[in-house]
Amino acid sequence: MIRFLGILFSVACVFGLLGKGQVEASEKAGKVGSTFLMAQSKGPFVLEADDLFPATKAKPVLKKKVPAKNTRTPLKPASSKNKTSVKKTKPRTKSKARKSKGTRVIPSSVTQKKAYVFGPEDDLDISVWENPDLKSRMPVRPDGFISFPLIGDVLAQGLTPAQLKEKIAGRLKKFITDPIVTVVVKKINSIKISVAGEVNEPDSYQVNRPITLLHLFALAQGFTEKADLKRSYLLRNGKKLGIDFFALVKQDDFSQNIWLQSGDLIFIHDNFDGRINIMGEIKLPQVVSFQEGMTVLDAILMANGLTDIAKPEGTKVYRKNRSPDGSSKIQIIPVEMGRVIFEGDLSKNIRLQPGDIIHVPRSFF
Repeated sequence: MIRFLGILFSVACVFGLLGKGQVEASEKAGKVGSTFLMAQSKGPFVLEADDLFPATKAKPVLKKKVPAKNTRTPLKPASSKNKTSVKKTKPRTKSKARKSKGTRVIPSSVTQKKAYVFGPEDDLDISVWENPDLKSRMPVRPDGFISFPLIGDVLAQGLTPAQLKEKIAGRLKKFITDPIVTVVVKKINSIKISVAGEVNEPDSYQVNRPITLLHLFALAQGFTEKADLKRSYLLRNGKKLGIDFFALVKQDDFSQNIWLQSGDLIFIHDNFDGRINIMGEIKLPQVVSFQEGMTVLDAILMANGLTDIAKPEGTKVYRKNRSPDGSSKIQIIPVEMGRVIFEGDLSKNIRLQPGDIIHVPRSFF
């Protein structure tokens, strides 16, 4: 009996201790739980229940990463149906220059500047490399020759500097091995061009460099009021060149502005055949120079207008017309100057031509 009670007491003590341990364990878990809540509210460190009890921690389930769908559709090569055909275009070629009406076309051999050729009185400086004794300065004689040491007379007139250099070097090979010759034009005196006719200063001009036609007109101080550019011409070697002076000066056609050569002669014709004669009841009857675009009214005003007894309705223009066979006929053109002057009807104000004669009759009433 006593032994039985002792066993019961031992069992009771054991269960008592076990109960106390569970209570302490629960208290401990409560403290840990509060710590977990505090840690979760404070910072980035997150504690889970599995971390508190590692024995019961489940294995993580690994999920396969699903790649994000590419919303962009890949570019596909365009089908042959959608391809745009590119036509091959031929390069444009410059169209041939057309000859404008009333303008003379000058060949390029006349308009382009050529290499200078020597003439009489040109001053030359000739030297040979490594031969200072052969260096000399000499003029081209009136006969066109120069005198050079060792080789004597050499024809220089009509040659370019390169041609004269080659000619001298060829003749010096008899005395010098591979001579190197230098030809320098010190002064040009051989370009002489004459201009005559209706210019303010007609003369023969000696220039020291090649010049163009417009440069020569500037030297001659321009044209007089009697100049007829349409009939003017240029002589070269006894032949007329097809230069249109009127197109050059009045229409700015600079293709006619050619390079002049020594011996050229420019003649500016007068406009005697192109003058306008004004006669009849005019305050100052006279002969006036024809100008392009001149009308009957312009000519009358240049003659100080009509007299008090003039009959403007009877104004006539007498014009000489030449037929293809060479014969000429006089054409009488009536002009209603009364309507032009008093009514301002400019459609009756006809244009004049070179050589026209204007006659204004007298009124008897």
